[in-house]
Amino acid sequence: MIQNKNDFRSIKHLLQYVKPYWKKVIIGAVLILSISLLALPSPYFLKIIFDSVLPHKNRRLLCIYMIVLMIVHILRSAISLTSRYHWDVLNQNIIVKIKKELFYRILRLPLSFFDEHQSGYILSRIGEVEGLGLFFSSSILSLIINAFEFVFCLAVLFSLNTRLTLITIFILPFFFVSAKIQAKGMRKLSRETYEKGAITTKRIQDSLMGVDVIKYFGAEKAETDKINNHLVKMQKISIKRNLMTSLSSETMMFIGAIGGFVVLLISGLDIIKGSFTIGSYMAFSAYIGKLYGPTQIFANIGISFQPAKVALERVNELMGLAGEDDGKNLRAIDRIARQIEFRNVSFAYENKTVLNNLCFRINKGDKILITGPNGSGKSTIVKLLLGLYKAGKGSIFIDDIEIAEVSLSSLRQQFSIVSQNTFLFNDSIRNNILYSKPEASEEDIQQAMNLSGVNEFVYTLDNGLATEIGERGAKLSGGEKQKISIARAILRGSEFIILDEATTHLDKESEKNINALIQNNFFDKTCIIITHRPFTFRGINKVFSIKEGRIINEVGDR
Repeated sequence: MIQNKNDFRSIKHLLQYVKPYWKKVIIGAVLILSISLLALPSPYFLKIIFDSVLPHKNRRLLCIYMIVLMIVHILRSAISLTSRYHWDVLNQNIIVKIKKELFYRILRLPLSFFDEHQSGYILSRIGEVEGLGLFFSSSILSLIINAFEFVFCLAVLFSLNTRLTLITIFILPFFFVSAKIQAKGMRKLSRETYEKGAITTKRIQDSLMGVDVIKYFGAEKAETDKINNHLVKMQKISIKRNLMTSLSSETMMFIGAIGGFVVLLISGLDIIKGSFTIGSYMAFSAYIGKLYGPTQIFANIGISFQPAKVALERVNELMGLAGEDDGKNLRAIDRIARQIEFRNVSFAYENKTVLNNLCFRINKGDKILITGPNGSGKSTIVKLLLGLYKAGKGSIFIDDIEIAEVSLSSLRQQFSIVSQNTFLFNDSIRNNILYSKPEASEEDIQQAMNLSGVNEFVYTLDNGLATEIGERGAKLSGGEKQKISIARAILRGSEFIILDEATTHLDKESEKNINALIQNNFFDKTCIIITHRPFTFRGINKVFSIKEGRIINEVGDR
């Protein structure tokens, strides 16, 4: 199962999730051991029944043995059911814990990761954690217990017939040879299955997200055919993997059957000669089954564990990606006291220059207007300021501290932002507003609603603040979504406010309200207003005009 140092490190990493549940693991081990021990005596009871009880026609003893066998079987079934439930609960607890950590780690990855990977693909990769379930099931401990069972059965077999036992042992290596031949192919198919599954999920989600466009152009059939191509590829891989699993299983059964036939032939001849009893043969055959069972499990480890090992590799790939603040000795900031400064900042995305040698300063309390046509780089300035991207050249300073030395989580706490791409969660209006400050009071919520204009429409809805807004706020208009986004930013109460195309979906009256909001309520805050539309406000003291990533005009104090 563990073939190299990387496998060992991966398994060692998984053990940290098991440690908190070590008591439950011990209980589970006792249950499995009990099941195994209860199963061992039954074949020997059969030998006694056929060799001693039946020939002497002892009805009373036969009934006693049958009652004992029945009680043992019932007890074993009850313990087996308890064990399955116990291990299933343990398995799910650990899987949920890993998913939670993986999700947290993914959220802490740089924005560039999400630019390169669609959410559907990432979602599928998180789902691959389910493939680790085999590591946290009873299977691992069963291997250890099966090893003891193997030794016990071997000892009993030698006591019954040494010659037949040696013949039985001769068959065992064939199980391992067969399994080794097929393990490599199963590993390749497992990795391919996971990757194709992630791509298929990505394509399906992409189609669902663009369902309105699909309907506009009547492209339901074409889109279904496109998805079907991916489903067919998945189908072919799944068929290959299932075929290999079946082939492995049938090969193992065939090898076991050959061993059984050889034993039947030789023992049959011995029974005819009178040197071997029918009861001994039945016990011997039963113990061979218990010997071959663990052997097949050990041999099949290389095959049955391949999907789990591939899932572990892929999960560790994501776990191993560096988060934004990982491995850095960064300074946390409580507040921005004086200024933000861009010094000769350039940025390119996929070899396309977006910003070129930007130099400007934002003093605390400034009201900054950044204007320019779409695609000129205005929103990229915000992403650099918040540390979502790193500048290709030049530096950004926060109170004379380079942004690379600042904890990004503490930096982002200083800002409230209304983005041009208004995103709302599929939740109530109240919870979307509270997202920026979950502990806010009812009074704070009402104030944010009044200032943003949410109160103008929210009480016309049947459920008011409790209204569920649908995916991405589908049940609201663009202007209503924008107002909720503004309320969310106001509630956060940061000293730096960024309005990135915040008036895009607002009518003239609402835009005037934003002006009044900046003038009357944000007068003591630093405001950065980004727009490609004409925006007039007498409180603005700096205007930067951006074109093709450069400041072509600057008005106001430096």
